[in-house]
Amino acid sequence: MKARLLFLFLCLTWSGWAESFTPYSRDSLKKGDWFTFEYVNYYPYVAPGIQEEIPWRAENIRRVIIRATVTDRTDKSISIDYTLDNLYDCHNDQKKQGFYYFDSRYQQDFAFKDSVSGKQILHATYDRKSGKALISDKVNSLYSYSKAYIPFGVRQEGLSTYTEVSVHDSLDLEKLVIPTADDLLTGWKKDVPNFPVPNTRIIEASFPLPPNTEFTCCDFDIDASGDSTIHKKIFIPYPTEYKVGKRVTLLLTPGDSIVQDKEVYANTHTFHYEGRGNEQNNLQYNFMRFSYYNSEFYSTSPADQKKAFQSRDSLFQTAFEKDFKKMDPYWRRVFELSEEYFKGSEILRRCMFTTDKDVWRKSGLPDWQAPYFTSVSPLIDYAYSLKKQGAANYNYFLYVYTIYKKQELKSDNLYLNKQKGLTQQEDYLLTKQILSGYPKYQVNKVNLKALMGEKMLSELEADYKDFISSCPDTSLTNDLKNTYNKLLPFEAGKNIKETGLIITDSLHLAKGNNRKYILLQLLTWDGLPANNLQNALDLKQRIEAEGLTSTIQLELYSKFSSHNAEKVKPYKVIPNQQVQDLKSKGIYPLTILMREDGTILYRRLWDFDIDTIIDLVKKDLNREDKSFNDFIKGFKEGVIGALLLAAIIGLIYYFRTKNKQKQELNRRRIRELELRAIRSQMNPHFIFNALSSIQNLINRSANQEANKYLIDFSRLLRKVLATSEKKLVTLSDEIEQLQLYLKLEQLRFPFSYSLTVDENIQPDTIEIPGMLIQPFVENAVKHGIAPRGTGEIIIRLSLQNQLLIIDITDDGPGLDTEANGGFGIRAVTNEFEILKTLYNTEIGVTIENRQEKEAVSGCHVRLSIPL
Repeated sequence: MKARLLFLFLCLTWSGWAESFTPYSRDSLKKGDWFTFEYVNYYPYVAPGIQEEIPWRAENIRRVIIRATVTDRTDKSISIDYTLDNLYDCHNDQKKQGFYYFDSRYQQDFAFKDSVSGKQILHATYDRKSGKALISDKVNSLYSYSKAYIPFGVRQEGLSTYTEVSVHDSLDLEKLVIPTADDLLTGWKKDVPNFPVPNTRIIEASFPLPPNTEFTCCDFDIDASGDSTIHKKIFIPYPTEYKVGKRVTLLLTPGDSIVQDKEVYANTHTFHYEGRGNEQNNLQYNFMRFSYYNSEFYSTSPADQKKAFQSRDSLFQTAFEKDFKKMDPYWRRVFELSEEYFKGSEILRRCMFTTDKDVWRKSGLPDWQAPYFTSVSPLIDYAYSLKKQGAANYNYFLYVYTIYKKQELKSDNLYLNKQKGLTQQEDYLLTKQILSGYPKYQVNKVNLKALMGEKMLSELEADYKDFISSCPDTSLTNDLKNTYNKLLPFEAGKNIKETGLIITDSLHLAKGNNRKYILLQLLTWDGLPANNLQNALDLKQRIEAEGLTSTIQLELYSKFSSHNAEKVKPYKVIPNQQVQDLKSKGIYPLTILMREDGTILYRRLWDFDIDTIIDLVKKDLNREDKSFNDFIKGFKEGVIGALLLAAIIGLIYYFRTKNKQKQELNRRRIRELELRAIRSQMNPHFIFNALSSIQNLINRSANQEANKYLIDFSRLLRKVLATSEKKLVTLSDEIEQLQLYLKLEQLRFPFSYSLTVDENIQPDTIEIPGMLIQPFVENAVKHGIAPRGTGEIIIRLSLQNQLLIIDITDDGPGLDTEANGGFGIRAVTNEFEILKTLYNTEIGVTIENRQEKEAVSGCHVRLSIPL
């Protein structure tokens, strides 16, 4: 007892660790935010069932769900659109054994008229400061709809489909919504909007809603050594199954506060819960006590079946009166209906597969007026269905009932009776005719998921697209999309290398080989089932009989102890890493037939069919043999044909080679012309600068200096013109040009310069592209010398690791790092790219301001030219 109290105390302490909730105020609303709220109207209850007025019951209730969306927000106002999200109306008739039903989500399945989903009700604008509604744009919001009459039970005697009886109803949505909309923001609490209308509540939002339910439980390992205690506070609008960790599923009702008893689990390995909402959870984990697996349920005797039902009913009634008498009425109805669906599915299953159908018919068990058929209504009971494996009796009943009805239809139909089985398309269409509303989509989803495991997705594409486009329940469509996307990488024609399976690396796939095959099977359950082993042995024997031993390679893996390796050949032990890989992908167990290059021909979940494997291999071999024979036949046309083919191939190769050479020659010529164009732009640019300097001297009447300038300029010009057509010039010529240029610029500005060449450099033997250094020296004069009229330029040439290094520094203010430089530098940069293409030579250039690394200002340019 002390340990239990201590655990409860720790749970309260852990509550501080649960995820915190941040209130969402009306000032937090932004464009695109939305929330849905629900109006509930209760009809007087006629049929047996839930008597209390709870908003999540499915009978004798009308639920109107409104979606409010923030369409605009300014500094002064907020605009909200109100639209109809869903209308559900279901109530009994005192004079008839049935109910009138309407659900706007499934109106396409019934003869409903004059009903439109997504109908806009009003547009309201609110003052942000006061929260008052300023403008309400109302629309004609009278919603008319027709409710279909649905008899109680699965099927009344003599009635195979629903009757055409219906009643008309209407609802003034504007009258319903305006009282809420007017006071929505003025009464907004710190975390939720205000709903002054009775029986109205928020059920979903794009922003966090305040928690209304909490639990503390443990996701145990089987020996309870890996204890992982989880405490959460969450918001739920309706009773729900909530997955906690890997092994635990809780049944939660809004307002529950459930705590798991850890001590009980540690001592007995049974689940036991305390706190509000414990009853439904304690019952769901104690189904074994109600003889769920009683041997009488496996008997083929109707008498034993009746006794099993009676025993189970007695245990349930005792449990409800003694142990679970405080259970929430919603969950009580869940378990009561689950029992009825369990009985109904057992009866139908026995009737379908028994060899003595007359005995079962005479027993009275398969009677459509029996309680387990008349007390359920599949069209609306999905609201009470459990999805937890082992308790999903509602879904299993729908599946069995559909098969039963298809057998019935097939026996009554002359065409269908001649066929051994139904095609996928016929099966899908028959389900659509047998069921309506949620049951139709649930069964078709299950059938399509099962077919996806057995057949290629391309075979089911039409039915898959029809389901996705027609089903209004996103939980069902998302589930099917998830399965489709998991199997898509394993579709026929794709390559196993693209699937991401870890085991692919160990298959030794042969590139380009499509005349041998690999059958890969990965079984992930513990222990190799005998039927799988026998199937593999039969396949191996069949492969030998068909003479395909060297063609089909078996790669079969399963989980078993290593000491059994000799007993279970041809299976090998599957690596644990591969098991986890398959489970994470949700595609286990898996069988794939592929060509030896990894091209997938066949994929199936679970075991393989021997005939299918052999037929696919033979068909693929025949296709390839035919292609190969056609190729040989071409050569047998004669030596002339072979020689002609060789001549054609030779000519094609010759002309392609010549064309490539011509294209390469043209490309190089174009690049050379581009290089000449750049240099022809650089030379006039340099000449223009020189003439500007001469003009400046003449304007100042410095005739002697101008004459000297003209002499040096003519020498420099002849030098430039002599080298402009050359691809490369000697370093000595480039140095002479630089010195002439600097002397000319000294006539304009009284600056000093130095040009040093390391002793290990031989300028006459080194060739570099012409006019490569001059633009950077000119840039130093322009930006480092000209602004002040004086300064110093230092040029140094050195040799480092087969690189000619040229450093150019000045002591000016430096360059703007975001500027692109002058025309000369941009031209040289373009020249670098062309030289890289022509000669595979990459010339490096770095430009940085000296003040970033030194105590003086200026610019430092470094050129690196590979030799």
